[in-house]
Amino acid sequence: MTPLPQTEGNESVHEPLSRQLERLLRAQSEQPLTANGLLAATGGRGGWLVMVLLALPFVAWVSVPGLSTVAGPMIAILALRMSSGRVPRLPARLGDRPLHPRTRQAILTGGLRVCRWIEKVIRPRRTGWIRRPWARRFHGWLIAFLAMLMALPLPSPPFFGSNTLPSYAIILLAFSLLEEDGWMIWAAYLMSVVAVGYFVALGGLVLWHLTEWMDLLLRLLWWAG
Repeated sequence: MTPLPQTEGNESVHEPLSRQLERLLRAQSEQPLTANGLLAATGGRGGWLVMVLLALPFVAWVSVPGLSTVAGPMIAILALRMSSGRVPRLPARLGDRPLHPRTRQAILTGGLRVCRWIEKVIRPRRTGWIRRPWARRFHGWLIAFLAMLMALPLPSPPFFGSNTLPSYAIILLAFSLLEEDGWMIWAAYLMSVVAVGYFVALGGLVLWHLTEWMDLLLRLLWWAG
């Protein structure tokens, strides 16, 4: 795969995330796009950037079926690795797998607009507590939990927003941690509560759907055997 442009020095720290994402995606327009390739290209901020990138395709209320079941675990693994201070990298089976072409298109068409809107209000402020080890662990586990909610195999009708609400929370959390914005992260917490509340409110329906899905899966495995 053709190496992606490297980010260096202070310029990478202050470069708007939307501009960096767009540049990286267009640089690889003719090449397979992988999560580990982006992580290698973006240096220290790569983990948060890739989490945002993987969550962006779900900002629309109706997303591509099946995409979240791959993106969710990838986000969760990255978040847990970063929460423990490890190098942000995915197992080869996930990280070196080319991302779906619709992922790139979803980011370029609608996702970058969301990034640009957030960038208008986010900036470093009241950052001290965000850097503490307990805060890093808490945020890593919170993002991982939201990512697994996003990954649940729920169809858009009747579960409109089952991918979208967790994706908004993940994007706001990753942005706030990337820019060390101790104020904006409270908006991310609020969005996280809304996302979890959505699943709690529809808990019975979600449980019924998952039971039916597991029953169908077991039947298919039985027939295949």
